[in-house]
Amino acid sequence: MKHSSLAKIALFLTAVLWGTTFTVGKLTSAVFSASFIIALRFLIASIALLIAAFPQRKQLDRKYLIDGVWMGITLFASYWLQVRGLTLDTSPGKSAFLCTTYSVMVPFFYWAATKQRPRLHHLLCVLLCLTGIGLLSLSGGWGMSLGDVLTVLSGVPCAVNIVISSIVSKNRNVLLLTTIELWVVTILAWLSVFAGNGFPTELPLGAVGGIVYLGLFATALCLFMQSYGLKYAEPAIGGMLLSLESVFGVLFSVIIYHEQITLRMLFGFAVIFAAILLSQWEGKKTTCP
Repeated sequence: MKHSSLAKIALFLTAVLWGTTFTVGKLTSAVFSASFIIALRFLIASIALLIAAFPQRKQLDRKYLIDGVWMGITLFASYWLQVRGLTLDTSPGKSAFLCTTYSVMVPFFYWAATKQRPRLHHLLCVLLCLTGIGLLSLSGGWGMSLGDVLTVLSGVPCAVNIVISSIVSKNRNVLLLTTIELWVVTILAWLSVFAGNGFPTELPLGAVGGIVYLGLFATALCLFMQSYGLKYAEPAIGGMLLSLESVFGVLFSVIIYHEQITLRMLFGFAVIFAAILLSQWEGKKTTCP
């Protein structure tokens, strides 16, 4: 089988596994704090990547450490906001779509960093995204729940993380950068656990198993498959396959978490998904004025 076919399969499986994380995260958040979930999840993933990256340690230098730290800080902020939203009142299905709004933010943060202007259709993506967020989150007026607000805000550091990663990873060892990034997340998460007294009073086997699953499969394995997939697949196809994460997030939420989906929520999902797909479109290179 050609690399391109395997790459597409890898990206599709990544989207499926990532889609399960919202429901697993919601179930474990009933037992553990957001900081503890992230700390244990990323400790497991970091150890796995450290073993994989150890033979390449001689390439490590000061720039790897600096870039990896910035990547880790922004990734931690994104995960903390998203998981904190789940511990409050955001359902797994809503979280799956609200947090993926980062995709429409990326071109604008990239503009700020590189002066490369976004294309005109990215403005339409923003409008579509705001409409979808409104359909999903606004009820009984113009207010949003705190969980939904935090979930939407998680897209900001996530978009910054993607921009930083895309800039610093050029001609660099991605495995080494990712390993440093994950260890920074792990350290920050454990500091947060200690600072906020976020240690659980009990360790139910099912909840611990859920975090082990998140660490090994939804983080370490998915990061490997994502790197492999994006290396050999066309960028537009890769982006669209990964965006299916939000669709699977809702599907698993309905099957496992028994989330009730209303017609209004379906419209919101559809509008946000349209914005995500449109953000991946290459189109004509017409930039914003």
